[in-house]
Amino acid sequence: MASVGLAEPLQDPVDRFARALTVPRRLLALHPRKRGNAGDAAALAPAITLGVIAAFEGFVEEFVATGAILRRLGVAPVAKAVGNLNNPDVDEFENLVVNQLGVPKSAIGSGFSVEYWQPPPPPTTWWQTADLDWTSAKKDAKAWMQVRHLLTHGLTSGWQAEHWPGPLKANGPSASEVLRRTPTGRHTLVIHGAITCARIYVEASRHLAGLTAQHLGRSINVDILPDFPLYKEQAHEPPAPTRADGSEELADEGEETPPAIEPVAAS
Repeated sequence: MASVGLAEPLQDPVDRFARALTVPRRLLALHPRKRGNAGDAAALAPAITLGVIAAFEGFVEEFVATGAILRRLGVAPVAKAVGNLNNPDVDEFENLVVNQLGVPKSAIGSGFSVEYWQPPPPPTTWWQTADLDWTSAKKDAKAWMQVRHLLTHGLTSGWQAEHWPGPLKANGPSASEVLRRTPTGRHTLVIHGAITCARIYVEASRHLAGLTAQHLGRSINVDILPDFPLYKEQAHEPPAPTRADGSEELADEGEETPPAIEPVAAS
């Protein structure tokens, strides 16, 4: 579906979010998705997780600022709303669209559901799918933000079974709550976890952005956000990203052929 970013200011943050998600989505396409040791491909899981949450954080800041401007709230309230953001998760995004953009809290979460990979309890290793409602998705998003903190600060690597420290904030969810526990008591992120993290943050963004646009009487396309399929067979080729001016991304990758170097005559 074509983006309408050039006609609608509130679409621009969505378009840029979709573009920022292109790399983690393509990293997912590289994973073999086979049982057993993933080898070097195990490094894709933390990379996808970090990429998705970083893209989400940038999206929230720009989306809220744009919405506040459309509501004519003034420069100071917009700067305060965005300037006070510090690693926002889904719960904070909800608070912002309610308190800053006027979306009725009663409308949020209605009909929302996201399918995800449920970590198997040991000694089982087979992952099962389940559904998260809005409240559960917000809770798990907080745990995934904790995963992001531990990865970013080098307290975990994310590509192997390891000890994941407890939450940084008192009473906050632990990263281990959304990870697979091994028989030795350690936890692993793996590709199933990365997919779950991406699906929670992307689907929550669709939900809140769509409700906000509806409340403000704007028309946006949230379907442009890429999917993070549970199964490899469900995957579709990610849409080619477009630049802000509407031009297509260059198809060629890598460096151009360097110009030939003329030989220097001996003196």
